[in-house]
Amino acid sequence: MEFNTQDMKNISQISQKMQGKSEEQVIRELAEMIRTGQGGLTPQKAEQMFQMIKPMLNNEQKRKIEKLLEQLRD
Repeated sequence: MEFNTQDMKNISQISQKMQGKSEEQVIRELAEMIRTGQGGLTPQKAEQMFQMIKPMLNNEQKRKIEKLLEQLRD
């Protein structure tokens, strides 16, 4: 899987929009954005990306990623 500069810009912009929101709200909004194609990520591409970075995350970050993946699979 390849990620380009635009993918990283999209992720950065999305993260800025999420500042100040609760964890649950962020997870719901991210899942909805990914499902609808906003931000340039498909559910499949997002899952691949998350699976690729999970080994580099701490337990708390992994827990949050898993919650997001559960939302995407629902």
